[in-house]
Amino acid sequence: MDQRVVPAGPDIVFEEFDGDLVVLNLSTGRYFGFNPAAAVVWEALMAGSAPRDVAEAMLQTRGLNEFVAELRANDLVVASDMTPVDLAPSLATKLAALGTAPQLEAYDDLADLIVADPIHDTDEAQGWPVRAPEA
Repeated sequence: MDQRVVPAGPDIVFEEFDGDLVVLNLSTGRYFGFNPAAAVVWEALMAGSAPRDVAEAMLQTRGLNEFVAELRANDLVVASDMTPVDLAPSLATKLAALGTAPQLEAYDDLADLIVADPIHDTDEAQGWPVRAPEA
């Protein structure tokens, strides 16, 4: 928990849409929805804070270790040798105000389309996003 975590590679992308955080693993096609607490924790981790510092800022650290373990298990983050960054006061305030444990939900319903090559894996007659029949 002392080591900083970073995205597991360039295939991990994330974006906030109308207050909801979505993290996508382009190599597997799986995407993840984060509850509001998880979005704040992710923001702090991606800003360079160590999980230990995030836990200290949270008044209820319930679920933090499990959440970080789940991020690792889903190949979203890896440990880094980079020096952790001090937690920004604004993030510390957000973390202290959390009333629920961070949770993520995994989805793979679009995995086939996300990992498909839109040039080579499409049906020639119908085009994208229809996949070519497997031979």
